[in-house]
Amino acid sequence: MSSQPLARSTGAARSPGTDRPSTARRPQRWEQVAAWAAFACTVPSAVWRLLMLVGALPGTAELRALHADEPGYVVGLSIVQVLCGWLVVGLVRPWGERLAGIDIPRWLPVILGTLGGLLVTWLFTVTLAGQLLGGARPDQYTVHGSALALMVAAYLPILLWGPLTLAAVVGYARRHLAGRS
Repeated sequence: MSSQPLARSTGAARSPGTDRPSTARRPQRWEQVAAWAAFACTVPSAVWRLLMLVGALPGTAELRALHADEPGYVVGLSIVQVLCGWLVVGLVRPWGERLAGIDIPRWLPVILGTLGGLLVTWLFTVTLAGQLLGGARPDQYTVHGSALALMVAAYLPILLWGPLTLAAVVGYARRHLAGRS
């Protein structure tokens, strides 16, 4: 058994892949919930798009026809969306502190996370919500009935992606940058 105290018992985390203590304390519960919820917000609409694209969702044939010549865009968008959501989890996990064996500068996730969080807040929480309230729909009115209800249920969580990302970034910054001048 190691003579080093466990990171959990001391409150100090170990940097992944090293024996040196991390400069930060463990993420608080609210930070973990925000990061994992941000990731979870990206999954339903991405899955819905992929299922729509392959014809597995009844009532979406017209929308699928609109995207028939751009399947790469739909697949790529879904993959990028989920991967970006997964990166938010890195703010509360040890693997988010290193890339290819190199320590990530602590300010980098704060800057990129803030920019990303603001961008998706603008795109989905502000712009998409505003367009929907103004009567515009991203499906160009091609989806109706229960298929529309399922699409709305799949896309509603994306409205929270940006704010949850920003909350996770605040937690990361408080842990990693607190007390630095």
